[in-house]
Amino acid sequence: MNDRFGRPLEDLRITLTHACNFQCFFCHMEGEDGMENGLKKEDIILVAKVAKKIGIKSVKLTGGEPTLRRDLTEIIRGLKLLGYEDISMTTNGFLLKNLAFKLKEAGLDRINISLHAISRETFKKITGVDAFDKVIEGIKTAINAGLRPIKLNFVVNKRNISETFKFLDLAEKLGVDEVHLIELHPVGLGKKAFTEHDDLNAIEEQISRVAVKKEIRKKHFRPRYVLPSGLIVEVIKPYANPIFCAGCNRIRLSVDGKLKTCLYREDNVIDISDVFKSDFNEEVKEKLIEKAFMVAIAIREPNFKYKL
Repeated sequence: MNDRFGRPLEDLRITLTHACNFQCFFCHMEGEDGMENGLKKEDIILVAKVAKKIGIKSVKLTGGEPTLRRDLTEIIRGLKLLGYEDISMTTNGFLLKNLAFKLKEAGLDRINISLHAISRETFKKITGVDAFDKVIEGIKTAINAGLRPIKLNFVVNKRNISETFKFLDLAEKLGVDEVHLIELHPVGLGKKAFTEHDDLNAIEEQISRVAVKKEIRKKHFRPRYVLPSGLIVEVIKPYANPIFCAGCNRIRLSVDGKLKTCLYREDNVIDISDVFKSDFNEEVKEKLIEKAFMVAIAIREPNFKYKL
């Protein structure tokens, strides 16, 4: 399914909860406001079922912190039964030491783990929690569990930019597959924290000089660099990259039951929460959700339009 700008819709991003055991000062909260608790497992699986029917290929579970959902493994199993071959999750890694093998067994394919600092002090300043060592343990357990490719997310800002290259060194030592250097952008708490923004140009230039290979990923037209060690560094600039939105293939299911067509937009949203509350049978619900997807595709547009 393509929107009217020719962008394929291939990825469903599901916010499972807004509850979180960290307090990152720049959290974009998936561009959402509202309740902490998410949709029921059955409602999530129903939307994912319809999404697969219309051509969605992959699902990413996110939050808040998705590992705080007690039914997380059940949700993953339900998605796997639908036939999704790419089920991934973003997490702060705090609970991974105890959960990684269970998540893999349930059907989770790969994982993104946030690690926004390489020192305990900076980590605590950014997340509000003294949990650096625990997250490192979680990363190592995820590697042992085979949740690959394992990607580390590092949101670059004025508090941690001096640690960027040490972060890359740590990623190489840990043996992860890929890291994402992410530009701080003005969404969610990032609106107030945008004074902490620092661009990635100088960092990317240095990485480019030592990389053995460079390519542009189709998703968001993100530049990717392969270091001599084999570590992949993907530079994500949602604010500074003028063609970022042109490569978007996502649609989002919000924590309160809306199809959100853009992280940055509050107007291009389709509310399907009443479908879940209704007494309609599952077949009717599926048809209504499918119509909602069609409307979402029709109104979906890049937040930043750039003419080449």
